[in-house]
Amino acid sequence: MPRIRRLSLVLVVASLAATARPALAEEACLDPANELGAAGARKGVQKRDFLKRLRAEISVWGGFWASDLLSSSYDYGGAVAFYPFEDIGFEVSLLVTPFSLAVEKPLTQFFQGQVFAPSIGFVLVGDVLWSPIHLKMRVSERAIVHGDIFFALGAGDTFSGTVQGATFDVGLGLKIYPNRWFAVRFDLRDYLMVQEAIAVQRTTNNVIGTLGLSVFLPGPRETRSEAKK
Repeated sequence: MPRIRRLSLVLVVASLAATARPALAEEACLDPANELGAAGARKGVQKRDFLKRLRAEISVWGGFWASDLLSSSYDYGGAVAFYPFEDIGFEVSLLVTPFSLAVEKPLTQFFQGQVFAPSIGFVLVGDVLWSPIHLKMRVSERAIVHGDIFFALGAGDTFSGTVQGATFDVGLGLKIYPNRWFAVRFDLRDYLMVQEAIAVQRTTNNVIGTLGLSVFLPGPRETRSEAKK
């Protein structure tokens, strides 16, 4: 009988130790001081270093304009955005680009007159920005840079004699945050508009690519759950 009691006691202690190990591992997992992989612990979701919620973004940019009807050229401009949520924002942007036609000179010589008059186009659109992908990039052994991949969808108007009707745009972009105030952004968008040149009128695709710099104001706004931590 004593041996049976001792054996039962050993089994009870072993079972308690086995059940205690997952609990200890779970506690270690919740401890933010533990390193990743130490004693089987894993860090959970960490809050972002860069926050956009309730902040305004002011951007300046420039790049190229590639049209399937007119000649390719450069563009420049800027944008103002506001983020009511961390991943959703509203942006108003302006692009300025020359509208010209490379075959204008030979056509002018052939028809003995001005066929296409070069002009400056102003593209003003409003977009909804959606940033579903947050990324981190290691730039050195001790530095990690955060970023977002975002999508844009909107509409507006193009102020030019060659364009009729509304202008629609769709695109995507990448923002890199070197600190909590500035961002470097890369945008690639397609502007759809009805254009006319040399008695030809059709819906055109105008692909633009821009590189810009953004400033976020005011300071970062923490959520309620982050403020309690």
